[in-house]
Amino acid sequence: MKLKNKNDALFEEKNIYSEDMYAKGIYPAVQGDTHGYVARDDSERMSAVFKAKHGNVYVLRFPEKLGALRVAAVKTDPRDLSEGETLSYEVSNRLRFCEGAVDQSPMLYTPNCCDEYLVVYTGEKLKIPFYIGEAPVILGHDTDDEWFYAGPQQDIMGNADSWADFRWNAGEVYENIYEKKLRPLYPGKTESVFIGKEDSGKYDMRAYIFTPEKYEKTLFLTGGVHGEEIDGYMGLARFLELCFGSDGSNRSLARVRDGVRLIVVPIVNVWSSYNGHVRTNSKGVNLNRDFEKHTQAETINVLWLLEQYKNEVAALIDFHTSIALKNDLYYQFSIQAPNSAVCRRTCNHIYEALRARKMDFSPTRLEYVPGAYEKADGFLQGWVWNHYKIPTLVCEHHDIRWAPRHSAIGHELAAEFYGNFIIQTALSDF
Repeated sequence: MKLKNKNDALFEEKNIYSEDMYAKGIYPAVQGDTHGYVARDDSERMSAVFKAKHGNVYVLRFPEKLGALRVAAVKTDPRDLSEGETLSYEVSNRLRFCEGAVDQSPMLYTPNCCDEYLVVYTGEKLKIPFYIGEAPVILGHDTDDEWFYAGPQQDIMGNADSWADFRWNAGEVYENIYEKKLRPLYPGKTESVFIGKEDSGKYDMRAYIFTPEKYEKTLFLTGGVHGEEIDGYMGLARFLELCFGSDGSNRSLARVRDGVRLIVVPIVNVWSSYNGHVRTNSKGVNLNRDFEKHTQAETINVLWLLEQYKNEVAALIDFHTSIALKNDLYYQFSIQAPNSAVCRRTCNHIYEALRARKMDFSPTRLEYVPGAYEKADGFLQGWVWNHYKIPTLVCEHHDIRWAPRHSAIGHELAAEFYGNFIIQTALSDF
């Protein structure tokens, strides 16, 4: 049942530091408008120097919290400097730290570096070398033998030949998709579970539990935390239909359908689905900031359900739509969680899938979260990872980056990308 991919080793976090990478005795220098490094022999500060790779993410780990951290890209290796010699450089906006990073373990993203050296140094003396872990995002080749292609899909515009209607409220989604489409297709046991009223008290929140006769893993899937992110929970539902309706010829779909229990909360922000599909709930609360204090009924209901299965859930995946983001695709997970390599591998294949379609694209955005989600308990994924140590993942497909919103191609990509995260999470041995 469990699949260990032959290329997992490519995506494992590595400590690639060595004495050869470090340059003792290199001082940062600012002389007027000139920035540079000066080689000296009396410095106890440690500087790391390494050849940059295009589109890579580097994980920087330090033995203690540092007061300052500086990064620059230069054309010449500063380790070749003679004592007293200065190497000038320009501060580059092409080097940035990924959002969400904490001081002890920031993530350095190098989107356009080519034939340049990265120099990382601090404003404090370091007696212990810090670590640099390389987390490749784009390798430029296929890394997976178990990829699922959704194929051409119908749109969700609500026309006569549409698969669904993006305007449906939660009750209509339950009835038209989960009851009429999914329940008849699923060969195992399907349960519709009332988990409580949303905060206004008007509407029911429901979960669907799909349990095969024999299962080896349980996944907890959520959608619609933000009410306007419709393609997220529609893409999830379409993948489930393709999975449950498969004829067994696709090994990936068959393994998920026949060996994985799925606990699905189709729409968390139920009130919004009845009231214009706005971002917040009836009280104007952004539910994905409320999980730490869980003041709203919606967040309480989700955590109550998860509490019943917390010792059995292998991973939680929360499906969103990147409506407000400029990035093409957005995925967030903890780099220290067991599913880190799986997420990176899947993101790499998504990149390759877009290239194969000859679509205009820029590198996939990954927001790595080192260790605990510091100050992020308000997020569903933060709370679950911090308090339950259940690996989590946020998937955000950009529904308008590739095609008009709710279109057929958008629905296809959502079903494919979301579906493959489910497949890889379900089948990988982590």
